[in-house]
Amino acid sequence: MKRFLSMMALALFACIATMAANEKKTNLKVLYVGGHSDIETFGTRDYDKEANAKSIVARTAAWKSFLETYFTTVKAVQAKDYNYKMPYDYDVTIIDGDPTPITPRRSIIENGRYGKLIPAKYFPENFDRPVITIADESETTGRYIGVKNDWYCLCLLGHAYNMQAKNAIFKGPYKVKITTENRPTPAGAKEYAEMCQQKLPNMLPMWKVQNKDYGNTKGYKVGMVTRQWGYLDSPNAEIISGGESAKSYGAIAIGRHANFLHWGFSASPADMTEEAKPVFLNAVIYINKFKGHHIIARKLNEGIATRSTVDEHKYTVSKENYDAYKESIESFNKENKHMADSLKKVVAAGKKIGEMEQMYMQMAENPQPVPSYIDYVKERAGKLYEKFGTDVDAYVKYYTENRPYFYGDLNGYDVTLDEDAKSLGIANNDKRILDKAITLWESNQDVEKAKRILYRYTLLRYENAKEWRNWYNKYQSKLFFTESGGWLWLVNDLAPKTPGNDYSILKYYDFDESKIAPITEKATQEEPVALSSAVSTVGANKEVIIRMKIYPGYHIYAKVSDQDPYIQTTYDLKAEGDAKLIGELQKPAGRPMAGSKSIILDGEQIFRQKVEGRNGKITFTINYQACDNHACLMPKNKTITIEL
Repeated sequence: MKRFLSMMALALFACIATMAANEKKTNLKVLYVGGHSDIETFGTRDYDKEANAKSIVARTAAWKSFLETYFTTVKAVQAKDYNYKMPYDYDVTIIDGDPTPITPRRSIIENGRYGKLIPAKYFPENFDRPVITIADESETTGRYIGVKNDWYCLCLLGHAYNMQAKNAIFKGPYKVKITTENRPTPAGAKEYAEMCQQKLPNMLPMWKVQNKDYGNTKGYKVGMVTRQWGYLDSPNAEIISGGESAKSYGAIAIGRHANFLHWGFSASPADMTEEAKPVFLNAVIYINKFKGHHIIARKLNEGIATRSTVDEHKYTVSKENYDAYKESIESFNKENKHMADSLKKVVAAGKKIGEMEQMYMQMAENPQPVPSYIDYVKERAGKLYEKFGTDVDAYVKYYTENRPYFYGDLNGYDVTLDEDAKSLGIANNDKRILDKAITLWESNQDVEKAKRILYRYTLLRYENAKEWRNWYNKYQSKLFFTESGGWLWLVNDLAPKTPGNDYSILKYYDFDESKIAPITEKATQEEPVALSSAVSTVGANKEVIIRMKIYPGYHIYAKVSDQDPYIQTTYDLKAEGDAKLIGELQKPAGRPMAGSKSIILDGEQIFRQKVEGRNGKITFTINYQACDNHACLMPKNKTITIEL
C-alpha cells in the first residue's frame, strides 16, 4: 500500500507541477471530507469492493495534494471521522463523502404503506460556514435544511455549457482559460424544450471539465445536476453553469445557495482538466466570502411546483403534445418489430441472444397501445377534464387567467388555485396582497379570508391585526417571495431570530404516526408507484398477480444500458408458511426510453408469479427510482404482502 501511495503521489505532483509553478499559496484553511471513490456505487449492488476501497484512498490523496499546493492549511479526513462542528475551525469545507448525520433518516411506514420520509440532518438550521459539496453530496447533506442544490438527476457528464462568464469563479484570482467545442445538444434538453414550445440548436458550445465521466469510462462516478426552477427566487442564490446531462438545458451543474456551493461534476483533481482546476480553486476562494451567511428560503420539498408548472400545464393536453406522444409510440412499435424480426432469424439459426434482445422480442409480441386523444386528455387533465373536456383553448385560458393566483404545496408537486387571492385581484407574489389582508383585518372585513392569506403566505401566526401591521411596516422593504421555498413571503435578513423566517412553524418534519390508517393506495406525483394484488386459483395451482400503476408522466427503469446513469429496478420475492415460488417472476417488457437504449416501464403493468401451497404469504418488494421529463425522485422501495 505504501508503494502504491508513493507512486500515486509522484504522478499527482507531476500532473499539477506546471500549473503550480510561480503560484503563491492562498491564505485559507481548507477541510476536505472524503469517502467517495471514483467508482459509482449508488444503486449498484455488484461492484469490486477492494477496488472501491483503493479508489477512496487514491481520490482522497488526489484532493489533498491538489489543495495543499494552493492553500496554506489543508486537512483531509474521512466522512466517518467528521462531525458538523469541524467546519467552524476552517475557512472552507469540501464534502466528498457521506458524513455521520446529526440525526439519521427516518421512513415512516405502517401496514405496508409509505407514510413519510424524513431526511437525515447534517447541519444545524442556521449553519453559516462556507461549504462546497461534490456531486450528490449536495442533495445528501443539504436536503434537511432546505438547500436548493437538490437532486434533479444523477446524470451529469464531463462538459459544462452556458457558463456565466462574469461570475467570480471564472475571473480569478487564479488565471482561467475556457476553451469550448461544439457538441451535440443532449436529447433530454431538446425533449424538454419541445414540451415548453422552445427549440434548441443541434449543437452547443461546451467546456470540458473532466477527462473521465460515466459516458467514456464504464462505472465512473456520476455527477449531479440540480433543478433550475425557483433557484433564483430568493436573495443570495446564483446559477453559475449548466452541464451536459440527461435533463433540461437549464439544469444546474454549478450553483450557489447562500453559503453552499454545488459543484456537480464528479471528478477529483486527478481527472479534472487543466482548465477546470483553477476554476475550482477560485470557487473555494469565492465561497469563503459567504462566511456568516445561512439559508433563508428553504427548499424542503425538492419537487415543489413553481409558476413554470402552470405554464407547462397549458400545453400538457395540447394536440401537439398528443401527436408527438402518439408518434413516439408508433415509431417505437415499428422499430421494435423490425428488430424482433431480425432477432427471430438469429434464434432460428440456432444462435443465442442476450437478455436485452429477449426483451425486445417480448415487446414486439405485445406492442404498446396508442391511447385515443380523449383518453390521453382524461389521464393528464384530471378533474379539469370534467369541466373542459378536450377544449385545449379552455385549458390555456384557465391557466393564463389564473396564473397570478396559483400556489404550490410543500407536501405536493402540483399547484392549487387560490380563490382568496383571485377574489382580491392581487397576485400572491405581489406584496400588496399582505397589505390588503392586514387592512381587511384592521377594518374587521373578511377577517377569515385575511387570516387564510397571511397564514398561507408567511411563517407568522400573529393573532391580531396590530402585530401584523407592525411587522409589515418594519420589514416591507426587505420582503421577497419564494416559490421554491414554499410560496412564502420571507425577510431578507440574516439575523437568526428575524420574525417571518422560522420554518419550524410549519412542523414539516413532524409526523403523527398514529394517524396513518390503511387506505386503497393510488399513484400520485409524490408517490408515483402504487401496487395492488390478487391471487388466481385454477385447480391446485395458484398465481399471484401484482398490478403496478405508475403516475402519468413518470417511469421507472426495467433495464439500464451501460451508457446511462439511471438506477435499474429490482424485485425481491419472499415466500412464508407452506407457500413456495414456482419458476421466475414474469415481468412486463417495457419500452425503450427516447434517445436511449434503456428500457422503461410506465402506465399500468402486470407481474405474475406462480406459487404452490394452501396457506402462507408472499412478500413482493420493488426497488425503483421514478423519473419524469423534469427530474428523478430519490430511489425508494415499496412492499406489498399477499395472503394465500
